[in-house]
Amino acid sequence: MAMQLLEKIFTFLPVNELVTVSLVCSSWCDVIRTFVLPKYAMLHVRPVHPVTHQLVAMETVLKEQAVKPFPWAHVKLTIPNEDLPARSEFVQFFHQQGHSLKSLTLQCTQLTADLLSVFPTLYNLESLCIVSESESLYGPVPTNAETALTSLKALKHLRLHLPSYTVLRNVGFLGGARLVSLSLERFEMELHHLKPLLNDHHRTLRELTVRVEEMKPLLTLLNSYEELKLFRLNVKSAGNEDDFSDALIRLYEQQPQLRSLTIGSELSLRAVDALPKKLHHLQELEIIAESINNCKALSELRFLRRLTLCLYDVRAWDETVQIEGVTELSLAVTFPLISPAIFCSFPNVHRLYLEDVDDDTLMRDIVVVRTLMECMRNVRVLDLENFVFKEREILNDGVVRFEEMESLECLKYSCRDMSDASLLTMSLPNLRELYLTHCPNVSTKGLTRLVSGCPLIERLHLESNKSGFEDDGMELITRKLTHLRMLVLVNLRALTNASLDAIVNNCFYLQQLTITHCVGITLGKAEAIEKLSVVKSLKNLVYS
Repeated sequence: MAMQLLEKIFTFLPVNELVTVSLVCSSWCDVIRTFVLPKYAMLHVRPVHPVTHQLVAMETVLKEQAVKPFPWAHVKLTIPNEDLPARSEFVQFFHQQGHSLKSLTLQCTQLTADLLSVFPTLYNLESLCIVSESESLYGPVPTNAETALTSLKALKHLRLHLPSYTVLRNVGFLGGARLVSLSLERFEMELHHLKPLLNDHHRTLRELTVRVEEMKPLLTLLNSYEELKLFRLNVKSAGNEDDFSDALIRLYEQQPQLRSLTIGSELSLRAVDALPKKLHHLQELEIIAESINNCKALSELRFLRRLTLCLYDVRAWDETVQIEGVTELSLAVTFPLISPAIFCSFPNVHRLYLEDVDDDTLMRDIVVVRTLMECMRNVRVLDLENFVFKEREILNDGVVRFEEMESLECLKYSCRDMSDASLLTMSLPNLRELYLTHCPNVSTKGLTRLVSGCPLIERLHLESNKSGFEDDGMELITRKLTHLRMLVLVNLRALTNASLDAIVNNCFYLQQLTITHCVGITLGKAEAIEKLSVVKSLKNLVYS
């Protein structure tokens, strides 16, 4: 029991403090080495200092990490140039740590022979992610690709961001691995590259993310594998294609065990109606559709927990439909006349994200605003940052105020005509995160109410206030919000260097600080870093 308690406590520590904490005693050392580092801690080795943002020689960073007392099970490595993999420090790092790595993320231009030469040390690697900076389909093919890829015997998860053709041309060398998940992101995959991967690994594959030019050929390929058993499928197409409903419904029939489904292409009514009849155990769903006339079909998905809808029109939504299992809802509607009925169908939503696709027209109806706020009283996370609220709507006498949403822990709120009156509705004793963007008329008066009504705020993001938010407001915030861990100040033009003094004098536990486009703060970067270095807890600083 004591070990489990320590493990839970240590997971809240910043990653770079775990090694230091492990020196306290042998018991703590064992917990961190055995449980915390392998499960949770990700080490990002990059050539930029997290606070000063100055370039640091990667050779120096790798040399330091190679002799650390603990091997890191999860490493993210940024390779700034093609010369680094040939350096002795790079090779030594992998000779020391390679065998202990469980997951590795590489950010590089392309896989060169020098980079692939360390892959034989990764024989215990389970997850490999390659983020390429080049969209080129061509380039030299390293001669040691076979040696590098055949050594990844334990590989289960492969993710490629932008095409890495060194891997795609040599997928046959991964035949010794048993891939469980395959993710090909930010590029349209050609089927002649995807087919060899699926031919070799469809028996073990459980998760697939891929984007293709046309959906129908991809679905036809997936349906051709009788032994394919997917639990998570994320497929997107470039659109402008023939109806693929028949192929998609057949996929439903062949993959009834699916738990998560994302279709990034327009669905027909027939394909939507077939969902509950074929996918009884679906837990996460993300779809694009013109409309959902038969929203009762979604209510039959008994295990659905997360729902993302991008719809053109919801005027036909039936308010009597209760989709009780959904706890996370994301909604974007294109047509300017939205029916408020859609907000009545999700009584147990805890996380709500709304996107106003048609900008200023969606929330012009006070009935919509009233219904939204009334039905969402119990949400914990409310993201209205990409919505267009007007203050007169949220302050209307018939509308539920924020102070009545007692469970709210995170609020992302954008109101371009917001004044101090809006902040008077924010008495939220359990609020931990607050994002206020485009708030040009907020002053110290409103902030006084804010900090008294939301004393437990840990993460605060303030953006786009050109005049009303001044230094006395920053002094008040930093003095009253004693739990503050993250502070982001963007485009607050009335702030001056006095605000930095307030942060230094009052923010004893601040871990992340971002100050950007605040033109009244005139300290140079070196001066600001020297001043803010007094805040010993600060781990990440962005100052520009």
